[in-house]
Amino acid sequence: MFILENCLVRLARPQDRQDLLAISRGIWAGTDYLPKVVDRWLAEDWFFVCEYQGRVIACLKLSLLPDNVLWFEGLRVHRRWQGKGIARFMNTEIFRFASGLKKEDPALSYEFCTYYKNYESLTLTRKLGFVQQDGFYNLERRGVQRIAQPEIVVDYGTEIFAHFPKYLPLNWHAVHAKAESLPFIKKQATLFRTPQGLYLTGSVGEPCITLLSPVPEDIKAELPYLQSCFGSRRKISLTLPAEFAAQIPRLQQNKFYFWDDEGEVAMNMLVFALP
Repeated sequence: MFILENCLVRLARPQDRQDLLAISRGIWAGTDYLPKVVDRWLAEDWFFVCEYQGRVIACLKLSLLPDNVLWFEGLRVHRRWQGKGIARFMNTEIFRFASGLKKEDPALSYEFCTYYKNYESLTLTRKLGFVQQDGFYNLERRGVQRIAQPEIVVDYGTEIFAHFPKYLPLNWHAVHAKAESLPFIKKQATLFRTPQGLYLTGSVGEPCITLLSPVPEDIKAELPYLQSCFGSRRKISLTLPAEFAAQIPRLQQNKFYFWDDEGEVAMNMLVFALP
């Protein structure tokens, strides 16, 4: 019988790697991004795991983002132990730890991004006082074979926030749309230009392309440039702001879709913060 009180939350260790990879195999049908970042996270501060009977069965990461943001990410629970309150337990324990950091630095704010149907996480964090701050649309499309290399842009400033008044998504991270975020963005993301548009993709986590300019008229011609971020034939993931919502039907006409079971047109990437 599982006993939650016997769980131990502690900092991750290099020897936890195999258990962490085992957790990821049960997430998103084995397509979880955790294997891509686990070594980096193990080398960083504030990567926590939940140990039960000598085995790591869950994890959660805290990361420091620009503008004094303490970012909660990477909450995972092994498929065998899901539905037993472990996610709530992890969130509560890490929130307690984060509260200690905030006492040392009152300027810190707590933020995270999650899928709009992640009901367990949303219920818990709202009870803790988190409030939705922003939201984005994320659509996917089956990949194409041909790849074209776009123009990489390195000289840019706050104009990239033109359609993002609050937050700018970098994959499933989101940074404040402020000048203070630019050094981080230039380190953690790639900005590129195609014949019809301007895009950004983050370097951490599951790749997503953020559309910085309106949806192109000829989307089909853009696909090889977008495909370059994922590799030939791999699915394309595209994120756009609320301002471009009226342009979503054009994307859908070009085989982009919302990836939940119902295909509901909704802001499915939500950003929350604790005021």
